[in-house]
Amino acid sequence: MIFKNFRKIYRVVLPLLLLVAGLYLTPIQIFQTNLSKVPGDFGDARFNNYILEHGYNYLTGKVDKFWDAPFMYPYKNVIAFSDNLLGTLPIYSVFRASGFDRETSFQLWLFTLFVLNFICCYLALNHWIANSLLAATGAYIFAFSIFIVGNIYNVQTFPRFIVPFVFFWIWKYFSEKRIEYFLFTSIGVVFQFYCGIYLGFLLVYSLLFLTAAYLIIYRDKSLFTQFKIIKQTIYFLLIILLTAVLLTPLMLPYIKASEALAKPEFKDMISTIPTLRSYFFTSKAPIVWGLLSEHGTHISSNWWFHFLFIGGLPWLGIIAVPFLLLSKDINPAIKKSLHFWTLALFLSLTFCLNINGLTLYRIIYEIPGFSSMRSMNRIMNIEVFFFILIFVFVFNELSKSYRMINGLILSFPLLIIIDNLIDPKEIKVYDKGESQKEIQFVKEKIMNKYNKNYIAIAFKPKNIMEVETERQLDVMLATQELNISCVNAYTGYSPTAFIDFYKQADRKALNKWCEFNHLNKNLILKINESDSEWEDYPQINLKAENDKYICADKSLNYFITANRDKANQWETFTLIPFKNNKYALLSFHNLFLSCDSGCTDEINALSKQISEKELFEKFDFDHDLVSFKAINGKYLSVDKKSYHLCAKSNSISKEEKFILEVRKDE
Repeated sequence: MIFKNFRKIYRVVLPLLLLVAGLYLTPIQIFQTNLSKVPGDFGDARFNNYILEHGYNYLTGKVDKFWDAPFMYPYKNVIAFSDNLLGTLPIYSVFRASGFDRETSFQLWLFTLFVLNFICCYLALNHWIANSLLAATGAYIFAFSIFIVGNIYNVQTFPRFIVPFVFFWIWKYFSEKRIEYFLFTSIGVVFQFYCGIYLGFLLVYSLLFLTAAYLIIYRDKSLFTQFKIIKQTIYFLLIILLTAVLLTPLMLPYIKASEALAKPEFKDMISTIPTLRSYFFTSKAPIVWGLLSEHGTHISSNWWFHFLFIGGLPWLGIIAVPFLLLSKDINPAIKKSLHFWTLALFLSLTFCLNINGLTLYRIIYEIPGFSSMRSMNRIMNIEVFFFILIFVFVFNELSKSYRMINGLILSFPLLIIIDNLIDPKEIKVYDKGESQKEIQFVKEKIMNKYNKNYIAIAFKPKNIMEVETERQLDVMLATQELNISCVNAYTGYSPTAFIDFYKQADRKALNKWCEFNHLNKNLILKINESDSEWEDYPQINLKAENDKYICADKSLNYFITANRDKANQWETFTLIPFKNNKYALLSFHNLFLSCDSGCTDEINALSKQISEKELFEKFDFDHDLVSFKAINGKYLSVDKKSYHLCAKSNSISKEEKFILEVRKDE
């Protein structure tokens, strides 16, 4: 009797202890006990906070339309350029309605998602295998794994607590053919789409391979013959119809948005597809596994997308699979089940794997909807449950057949905590108070200038480096508080006509945006952070010593060449000033000139953002002659054989001087 009571207490206490440990070691350490820090940066994290606050304002009647948020004014349907977070908006709204401010509600929303991810995963696993210890261990991986921490700046991927139930329901449907489980699966997928479009598609991706693996391993013809029963077929069709009806209000804005945007090119997202190395690569935050952060920075130009290592214990389960399959003590039905889950994981990994630029994901990319996704590393948010299922099933069966393994399993709760220990100092965070201070600063700037005769504001930052990230969101959040519209925007996608304003925020770019939207530019209040008038950055042409204009040649992968007799669009650059007489040069293609400081030192126009590599010190001489010094300390000149612009010269001679012509027609 005492032993039975102890087991009951143990089943309740152990999951609670692991949940409390995970919450303390992960979100609480990251937030700090005074809730002063928010995971992420001034970009994506605050944008997600804006989206949630916009949803709350819609629910409380402060804004009239959800999809037409008051940024990127006057463009409509702007919420559909990113994830909408509708599925978990009620959670955030509860905290806002309880009196918490915007940023604190965002933290509590994220904290709640950690809790829900753990609890839901635990309930699904425990119902599946009836082993509290393994279920709690698997739930810890799902909620607090170091791969989650490595990608914590993408908080829109955290609402995924329905995923374990969806996997459980589809397995129950396969094994029992009960139509209610197909209904539950469909509703679960719909809910995941409302929680996040990305993970909705990736969940569908995983279920496709789950179904393929089931058909290959079980060869279950009854999955199809059941539809000979008319009643069953009608139920099945009604569920599909219900799914379509529920998804339509969500999908229509995204379909409309996709029609207004250029389809992303496959080459632009291939660097985010995981490689084999990605699955053994971490950020510097893990204490035990931080050493794996040293070997992955050469995975791709976007190496920070590839923190996909999930810790040692799940991989221990994968390593144990062959042993279990070869064992004579394991029931053949269990082996078949393990074959099924292992094949599902293998297919999911294989079709989203980049091996030296070769990937089967090219096939998936052609499926409607999948081409809109640019960050395929997020697949791990779903795939991790394949790893967890295999882990818990393997050790659950081993514990039944080999008593000696129980000692190891009893240590799993402690090992899983150690496996996922992090150094919070290595986590990307921003200071909540600092963000609020910057927003208040912008808010006061706007309030000092604003009057109701204008229908929106356009805010010009003092520092052009802040145009694309921090200040855009400062303006969005400030105007959100003031309940007025702004042209400024920070979002996943945007119309081509908006890009100039996004990068430069000058008068010419604003006028272009107004013309695109058939909007009277005089209805937009132009506010300059420096309290001066808005100025336009000059449009220039540069003629080299060979009497040819330099050109950002699209046909030569945007390398800069000096081979044009006339100056047209590709020969035109925007000269953007910075401190210490440094300038950035923006090409007609909205890409910045950058110095490849490697062995070639050639100049190209491939950069979408400004860093030190995109800044050039300018030297002025008589007769409109100028020279530029790159980040490598060398002066720009034209190679006499290739006509490419390079940064190789140690001093200024006539080859390093260019005639600067300001375009009068701009």
